[in-house]
This record gives sequence, structure tokens and C-alpha cells, in this order.
Amino acid sequence: MIEFHCEHCGKHVRAPDEHAGKRAKCPSCQQSVFVPGAVGDDDMLKLEPLDTKFVAEQSRLIRETRDLQNRLLHERETLPEGAVRHTAPGGGNDLPISAGDVEALVIEYAQRMAAGELEPAQELSREIRKHRQAAEAVLQKLTIDEVPHPALAKIPRPVLMGFFKQLREKK
Repeated sequence: MIEFHCEHCGKHVRAPDEHAGKRAKCPSCQQSVFVPGAVGDDDMLKLEPLDTKFVAEQSRLIRETRDLQNRLLHERETLPEGAVRHTAPGGGNDLPISAGDVEALVIEYAQRMAAGELEPAQELSREIRKHRQAAEAVLQKLTIDEVPHPALAKIPRPVLMGFFKQLREKK
């Protein structure tokens, strides 16, 4: 007698040995099931050892990828030497600011919006609009990045895209 579990309902089923390798209906759910054959020594699968060089290479590549991602994320969090972060939006400073500073403003805008801090976010949007061309390039970059900027990782992507859309539409 062959005993197995129905692949559809999970009930324990018994079938005569002569039905091994054939299909039959489960007495419980009436679905068609495959009746397995009895397992003997000659039915055992012949397995080969893993290619340990391949597994080691895969592990090394995964580690390298993770390290590279961490380095890239860290680079995005730090400003280049000599760059000044613009921290006073609307402060009357009309000096040109770097693309990194515009990116910092856009990120802070999204964070403020996500936190419900609408007035500071509005001030930031006014400052960002002063640098429309650089801001559009930053928005485009942040929109197409597959890996979100670490400071934006906790904001759901659809919400973030909505913030960016609002920023683009502001006149």
C-alpha cells in the first residue's frame, strides 16, 4: 500500500501498489493527484557534490556588491570637501549653490513633507524654485534611482513621487 498526502487538500491518502506512477482522484477533494511509486534503493536520486568554487565565487560577488552599495550610499550622505550646505532657505543669499546643495534641499523638502511640516517645506520649495534647472536634474535623478537615497528610504515611493510632482508643479 502506498501512502502519501494530496497535493491539493493535504489529506492523507492510501493507494494500492499497482497504481504507482498513475493519476487518481483524491477521495477527499476529488482533485486529480499523482500516486507516487514506492521508493526503493534503485529509485534513489544520484546527487553530485556542489561546485564549491562556484559557490565561493557567488559569495564573494555578493559581498563585493553589498560593500559597493554601502560605499555609494555613504558617498551620497557626505558632501564633497569644500562644499557648503545651504541651510537657510529664503535667507536672501542669491549666490549660486552646487547641485549637491540643491539635492540636499530637495531631500529636506521631501522629509519635511513626510513629517507634515508644511510651512518649512513651503519655504524650501521657494528656495528650490530659484534653482529650477538644477532642481529638475536632481528630481530626475532621484526619480529614476532604483536604490532610494538613504534619507528618503522610509518614505513610500508613491508618496515620494507625489512630493516631487508637487515640487515640479509649483509656480
